[in-house]
Amino acid sequence: MNQRRYVQRERARRSARTSTAIESAALREVSRRGYANLRVSEVARRAHVAPRTVYLHAPTKERLVEAALRGRAEGLIGRIERWRPRGEGADAVLGELIAMHEREYRAESVLLETLVDGALPRDVAALLRELDGVRLAIITRTINDLARRGGLRVRPSDAIALAHALLSYPTWRTALTGPGRRRAPRLIYGALRSALL
Repeated sequence: MNQRRYVQRERARRSARTSTAIESAALREVSRRGYANLRVSEVARRAHVAPRTVYLHAPTKERLVEAALRGRAEGLIGRIERWRPRGEGADAVLGELIAMHEREYRAESVLLETLVDGALPRDVAALLRELDGVRLAIITRTINDLARRGGLRVRPSDAIALAHALLSYPTWRTALTGPGRRRAPRLIYGALRSALL
């Protein structure tokens, strides 16, 4: 009896590892080649599995990409939704908000670049809107908290609009790959701080 449980547990672990490898390989290939040029054989090669194994996990290219992106996006959405600032002062809260956006962008840059690219099926592209909605809700909640504490110089709606524009994913991509690179989070923090606080 114990041997059977061990075998089942080990089989489940292997299956989970294979699924993760296939999803990661699909994301890398989509970001590298684009959705239109994605080949299941290349995903299989990158995941170190047979092409048939990829088709067992997802019968079509669309489902493969959607499953890979949805899994990563749901993880990112969960992390963003759970975020709460720890600091008390307006400076600290604003710094934490920017640090969270930078951390999540760097951790999930492949996912975000693939979604921002725009060459995906309509159902999959809807994930970006969902992510953006969650991100805007966090910005709104944080800015409204700062406004209740009396930490803003401008109207909360203007502060939310400015923070949303400066913390959007395309802005981060431009900031982190442009001349600012590593200084980009500091520059964005400085711009938001001087405009809002």
